[in-house]
Amino acid sequence: AYSLRPVGTRSPMSKSAFFLDRDGVIVREVNYLHKPEDVELIGQAAKAIKLINQAGYPVVIITNQAGVARGFYSETQVSEINAYILAKLEEGGARIDKVYYCPHHPTAGKEQYLKDCQFRKPNPGMLIRAAKELDLDLEASVFIGDNFSDVLAGQNAGTKTILVKTGYGEKVLANPEHVDLNPDALCDDLIGAVTHCFDSGWFKRGLRW
Repeated sequence: AYSLRPVGTRSPMSKSAFFLDRDGVIVREVNYLHKPEDVELIGQAAKAIKLINQAGYPVVIITNQAGVARGFYSETQVSEINAYILAKLEEGGARIDKVYYCPHHPTAGKEQYLKDCQFRKPNPGMLIRAAKELDLDLEASVFIGDNFSDVLAGQNAGTKTILVKTGYGEKVLANPEHVDLNPDALCDDLIGAVTHCFDSGWFKRGLRW
C-alpha cells in the first residue's frame, strides 16, 4: 500500500516531489530536439507545473539526451534548449526547480559518451542523485513520463509512476511487450496527471489551487 506522510509532519529534509520527463510530456516530441524553433509546449503543461508550484512541491526534469552520444548535438546545446524551455514555462508562470539529463548511450555513443550509465533511464541514477541533492523522499514522490523507460526508472527508484498518452505514450500502450509495465496511473497528458495526483490524495493541494 502506498502511504504519503502528512505534509504537516514531514521533515523539511524529506520532501515529496514531481519528477517529469521533458520530451513528450512538457514539450512536443521532436526527434532529437536541439533547436529553439522546434520547442512547443504541450497543451496546458505550463499550467500543470504552475499548479505543482502553488502546492509547494519541487518540480524536477529527468531526461535522457542520447543525441549527445550520437553526435547530433552538444551538451552546450542541451543546456541552451533546457534554458529556453524553462523560459517558456516561466512566461506561463511555471517554475522548474532543477533539470537532470544523461548524455550517454550504451551502444551508439561516441568516445566518452559510449557508456552503460547508471543515470540513463530506465536506471534510477538521476532520481537518486536528485533525491540526495535536493533532500527528496522518493517513496513519497511521483514520476510522470511518456515512455516505458520513465515508468521503469520511477519504479526502480521507488516512486509512484504515471504514464501519459502524449509523446510516445500511445505507442507504448499499444506495444504488447509493455503489457506488464503497470504504471500506477494512466492519464491523457501532464495536466491530467497532475490533477490525478491531487484528486487521488497522493499529494496535498495548495491553498491557491
